[in-house]
Amino acid sequence: MAPILTLTLNPALDIHTSVPELIPTDKMRCSTARYDPGGGGVNVARAVVALGGTAEAVITSGSYSGAHIRTMLGKDGIAVHAVTIANPTRESFTVTEEWTGQQYRFVLPGPHLTSGEEKRCLQAVARCASGADYLVVSGSVPPGCSDSIFAGLARIAEKHDCRLIVDTAGPTLKLVSGAYLIKPSLRELRECVGNSLIDRASQVAAARDLIDAGVSEIVVISYGSNGAMVITFEEATDVASIHVPEGSGVGAGDNMVAAITYALDQGWSLIDAVRFGTAAGAATLLTPGTQPCRRVDVDRLLQQSPR
Repeated sequence: MAPILTLTLNPALDIHTSVPELIPTDKMRCSTARYDPGGGGVNVARAVVALGGTAEAVITSGSYSGAHIRTMLGKDGIAVHAVTIANPTRESFTVTEEWTGQQYRFVLPGPHLTSGEEKRCLQAVARCASGADYLVVSGSVPPGCSDSIFAGLARIAEKHDCRLIVDTAGPTLKLVSGAYLIKPSLRELRECVGNSLIDRASQVAAARDLIDAGVSEIVVISYGSNGAMVITFEEATDVASIHVPEGSGVGAGDNMVAAITYALDQGWSLIDAVRFGTAAGAATLLTPGTQPCRRVDVDRLLQQSPR
C-alpha cells in the first residue's frame, strides 16, 4: 500500500503535566513534563503507523520546537517533509488536576504563516502526493493562511488522483471544497453552518447542504463518547459509541480520522471504516499524553462495538 500523506499547517509541541490542585495566583508545582509531537496531521500520521500502516508527514517547522517535533517523528518511523518557517512552531500545554481528574488544555494560535511559506507548503504536498492514495489535512489553520489554501489542496489531490480527507475547525470548513470526506464534531458542524442543530434531522440536513455545496462527498459527524453518524447524499447511518474509562482525550479525533483512512485504504466498507475509527478514538483514551492508540486496544474495542 502507498503511504498515507498528511499535512499539518499548525503543528504543536504538546507538553503534558499535572498538579495536585489548580489554585489561582499560587505557584503550583507540576509533575515531570511529557513532550509529544502534536497537531492534527501529526497525530494522524503517528496513529496510521501505530495501526500498521505507513505515513508521510508534511509539516511547518520553526525554531527549536519545530526541530524537536521532527526528531520525535523520525523516531516513530515517519518520513517528515518539513517546510521551514520564520516563526517558532507553537507549544500546547495540557494540565491534569490530580484530585478531580479534570483536564485543562491551553492551545496557542500558532505562528503567522506568510504567503511564501503557504506556497512552499502546497509545493511540498504536490511533490509527495504522487505516491499517495490519500491526503489527510488535519488540524487548525495558522494565522496568515489564505482562504484559497483548501482549493489549492483539492487541485493537487485531483491532479494526483488522491482522495482528500479534511478535519479542521468549524469556521474553516467553509473554505473546504472537493474533499472526499470531512469529519467535523457536532460543535464544529454547528460553528460551520451557524445553527444549533438540535436534532438528528437538522444535522443530516446540514451535512447534506455541505455535500450539495461541493465541500465533500461524505460527512462523518463525531459525537465524541456518543459515537458518530455517516452521511452521504443517499444515506445517513448511525455508528454506536464505545465506552472506555476516562483518560486523556487529546488527539482522539485525529486517531479516529487515521483509522478511517487506514481502513478505507485497506479496502474496508465506509461504515466498517468508521466503526474502526470510533474504536481507535476510544482507544486513544487508554494511552498517555498525545500517544496514538494501540492496535491491540482498537481490535479489542471493535469486537465489543455493537453493529
